Amino acid sequence: MLFENLKVNRVAVHEVFRRNDDKSIQPPAYANNLEVLSAEAMGAFRLRMTDALSGQSQSLQMRIVRFGAGTFLETAEELVGSSDATFMLGSKEIATKLAESQLARRIPGGMVIVFEGTAGAASVPFVGVIKAEIQQGFRRSIAGTNAVVEFLNNIFLTPATRLYKIGVMAFDNTTKPRPEGRRAFIFDSNISASNREAAATYFYDGFLGCALPSDGPYETMKFFDLTKEFIRASDLQPEKKRDMVDSLYVFVRDEQDPTFTADQFGSRFLPQELKDPYAAFMNTRKFTPNAVVRDTSQMGNRLRRRRLKFGGDIELSASPEALKSKVHMEAIPADGAPGDSDGWTRIIIRERLTGEQ
Repeated sequence: MLFENLKVNRVAVHEVFRRNDDKSIQPPAYANNLEVLSAEAMGAFRLRMTDALSGQSQSLQMRIVRFGAGTFLETAEELVGSSDATFMLGSKEIATKLAESQLARRIPGGMVIVFEGTAGAASVPFVGVIKAEIQQGFRRSIAGTNAVVEFLNNIFLTPATRLYKIGVMAFDNTTKPRPEGRRAFIFDSNISASNREAAATYFYDGFLGCALPSDGPYETMKFFDLTKEFIRASDLQPEKKRDMVDSLYVFVRDEQDPTFTADQFGSRFLPQELKDPYAAFMNTRKFTPNAVVRDTSQMGNRLRRRRLKFGGDIELSASPEALKSKVHMEAIPADGAPGDSDGWTRIIIRERLTGEQ
């Protein structure tokens, strides 16, 4: 794990602000000196970083896609091994880049913490930046024989990880042409294993110059979810929708080709009138047009069972094969009391009842 044995050498703290009402940039508040942290404070800081960046569900290694002049990568690389004066100037430049990247007024301001050090068994040099929103809170202390509760309105970098984002550039080998020999890691509490797009785009893309990783398990799962969403939202008849979803399960789970594209599925399984809308939908949702390595290892039981819901509290669960070969469903007019749903479903299961849970 890269972020074990993390050592922090220097820390600079600045502040950026929400954009003005006319969307112009409010200049950051720059510090003029490096922070001097006590041993206790440095220990807490290192623990926050290690816990956040080592968490597999909310931290990602990303692809570095912008690495030329004026990029975050170039600025960060210049800070490695630099003098304290150069580090302070570079950290101010980083705070300015973040302020410029926060294009929308809804993005809050916060503290910008620029730090550098080494990590891992090989002591790989790195430069990191944290955007930490400011919180309010209370502190309890003892004054003589009395307990005093004090209100604080400028707390930051607490264990409430939803209030900060971290970007780190690790420099394994700077003799190689960029971006080779460099790695980017991002922590954002909004990221989940199945929804990487929840990460703040302004931070990892506009500011850090990175892009989400493209890997087989994630892209396979994303393709499956997006395609199912498209089919369900289409104007196809319910029976045809079920056929399309059945084809999706087969395409993802049973096809033997090691790679696939969304265009392959659309061309083979979708009716002609849906092929162009499907391509446009996948493009809008930023699914790659390139070949994806077929890997269902992160999909668990999702490909082994299908669950169909009827109304609010009725479900039918079966394997895709059983649904296709042993279950017949058709929509029929409602024939019930006033207030019943306007359509019913007739289900025929070509098996006898063998148990109950």
